[in-house]
Amino acid sequence: MARVIKWGILGLGKIAHKFAQDLQLVEGCSLEAVASSNLDRAQAFASKYQVIKAYGDYGTLFEDEAIEIIYIASLNQNHYNHTLKALKSGKAVLCEKPLAINQKQVIEMIACAKKQQVFLMEALWTRFNPSIKQVLQWVDGGVIGPLRYLYASFSFNGLDASHDSRLFNPEKGGGSLLDIGIYPVFLAYLLLGKPKTIKASAVLTATAVDEQIGMLFSYEKSQAILYSSFAHDEEMQARICGEAGEIYIDSRWHESPKLTLVKNESKTIHNLDFSGKGYTYEIEEANNCLREKKLESLTWSHNDSLELTKLMDSIRLQTGIIFPMD
Repeated sequence: MARVIKWGILGLGKIAHKFAQDLQLVEGCSLEAVASSNLDRAQAFASKYQVIKAYGDYGTLFEDEAIEIIYIASLNQNHYNHTLKALKSGKAVLCEKPLAINQKQVIEMIACAKKQQVFLMEALWTRFNPSIKQVLQWVDGGVIGPLRYLYASFSFNGLDASHDSRLFNPEKGGGSLLDIGIYPVFLAYLLLGKPKTIKASAVLTATAVDEQIGMLFSYEKSQAILYSSFAHDEEMQARICGEAGEIYIDSRWHESPKLTLVKNESKTIHNLDFSGKGYTYEIEEANNCLREKKLESLTWSHNDSLELTKLMDSIRLQTGIIFPMD
């Protein structure tokens, strides 16, 4: 029988609720403790998901000897510090994306995980979903021939949010790129690798973070057009085109179970089974890595997180997006 992996959650916002719901669907693990900077919030969260321990500070969670791995769901600007503290406490970490604000922080986090000999993975949950695995299988298998074009976007209307919100405050790592633009950038990196050149243009807010941003990745014989925005809603379909066919990931592509494969003028629709909201697959990956005593996932490695962060740093450099942490 597989060893039960005991989890803790740090930071109890909306995404933590989704994660906790999916954690309940995964066999061989349990949610043992949750922590917030507000005890009432922690107790309410714990009550909702039948969690025994609720902490009103993060230090107690780090010290809890029963906890093997912590899912860090705090705001972007806190990922670096919270992850380092967890790692130094001997806890494995699944840290919400982006892993950190910049590559300097990511390098330190990876070095700390290796020094402490504990597992660290960025919670880029889309990478582990069945739809993305199927797309990668088709592309790697040459089903649509050599790739020539990729389009992916992520957009929603967040203009009602205040300048102090996580969306627009540079102190909180705000802007669409780190929050949602990371998904299109990830897809291009996954399917096409590191681009030869990047061109980016952004509409900046009064707080000097990106309200919307467009990116063109150029490769030897292919291009990726990527976009993210807080300025409007959009049907978010991804398009992947090769010389022998096309793949369309239905809206919202980063979490959609529906794929369309077009080849030889024939269109085939694939509806894949999804467990929960889709976080189950990254949870299963982390559980398996811990049971096998791995320090990183081979599916989404330390280097993958670092290369993704480097791409976003390059985009920010071009568009003048600077955070205090830089």
